[in-house]
Amino acid sequence: MAEPTPLPPEQVVTFPRRLAAMCYDSLLLGAIIIILGGALAALLARVLGHDLVPGSLPARLMLLVYLAIGFAFFGWFWTHGGQTLGMRAWKIRVADDYGRTLNWQQAFFRYTMSIFSWLVLGVGYWIAIFDPERLAWHDRLSRTRLIRTE
Repeated sequence: MAEPTPLPPEQVVTFPRRLAAMCYDSLLLGAIIIILGGALAALLARVLGHDLVPGSLPARLMLLVYLAIGFAFFGWFWTHGGQTLGMRAWKIRVADDYGRTLNWQQAFFRYTMSIFSWLVLGVGYWIAIFDPERLAWHDRLSRTRLIRTE
């Protein structure tokens, strides 16, 4: 494939816009995790006959469930039009380097790399402030980018 062309300045997503969409999506995902994760944790506690104890194997497995819920949320939106609800509200779309909607493999890699960007104290996100193309680490690593849609 040909080398991706840089985005025109009017399509580059600024850090405040990215942050606003992230806050919006965090609220939505948080509510989904509370509802689905809470229901599953209650069901698991009932089946096991005791509450989930922090640090126990069932509690650790719930972390994987929360991560899976997060991937299902972001993956579905990214592969179906490229916009979560927060991204839609802030007129942002995620695409690959050639402007195409992501497939599930690309969405999984982007999601995994975004977790890495958070695990290093958010540096992977903050770097977008200084990057000439306003790309975060997970954008670069997954060969995806955020594009303004207005």
